[in-house]
Amino acid sequence: MTLPRLVGLKTYVSDLAVSQDFWLRHFGLLAARHKNALQYKMGDVVWEHFPGGKFCGTRGPHGVMPVFGIDDFGRARGYLMSHDIPIVFEEMLPGMSLLVFLDKDSNPFELAQETDPGAWRISQRKALRTKRRQDAPQAQPVTLRGVTELTIYSHDITASVKFYRDVIGLPVGLAYFAHVHLVAENVPVALRTTRWQCKARQQLHGAEPVFAVRNLAALAEKFQRAGLASQRLPSGVLKVRDPIGIPLQFVAAEES
Repeated sequence: MTLPRLVGLKTYVSDLAVSQDFWLRHFGLLAARHKNALQYKMGDVVWEHFPGGKFCGTRGPHGVMPVFGIDDFGRARGYLMSHDIPIVFEEMLPGMSLLVFLDKDSNPFELAQETDPGAWRISQRKALRTKRRQDAPQAQPVTLRGVTELTIYSHDITASVKFYRDVIGLPVGLAYFAHVHLVAENVPVALRTTRWQCKARQQLHGAEPVFAVRNLAALAEKFQRAGLASQRLPSGVLKVRDPIGIPLQFVAAEES
């Protein structure tokens, strides 16, 4: 069985120049211009920024959130805090330290460092959760190690699991604490419960994933059977919204 593959991310911003400056200054990312968009190559994922984004009224983690790998959680945290980049969630777990920050348009993004589970201590988590942890200010931009996960927040985890597992075809890998991890060909996809919901879901904001699949026509039929309206664009892109309204895009996988 060939699994869907994450090939693209589309992020909507209010001002391309402001967004370009933010990601260059703080993360050292160089953008290429493609028509009316900015393109970043993140490993095998093309990350595009489009104009027209508007703040949806929700600053907490929500919608689709790309996760970028980092090498040093403390250094990244110190940099964001010293440059007044909002951190809206952070956690230290056995095997993983992570934080969620906001760009200039309040779009959420996650930074995650894999750690040694054996070296984890509950005192580390307590210091972080009680705001006692201090990280030194940093001058050098944060280096991103590509897209290491795709997080999708849902207020109806049961409906989301059925959709992504049974309709999209992402098998379940691990489930715990209302977090369900699925498997795409090249990245994990994590479904997480959230109390945050967009106040203006229909307007352009946040990020949309683009998956490559073998048979777009068959997928469109699955959407129809599931009672979901999809749209096939002249470019060949298939667009749909999942059961809680998150927009997704699909393209035909290249023949190998």
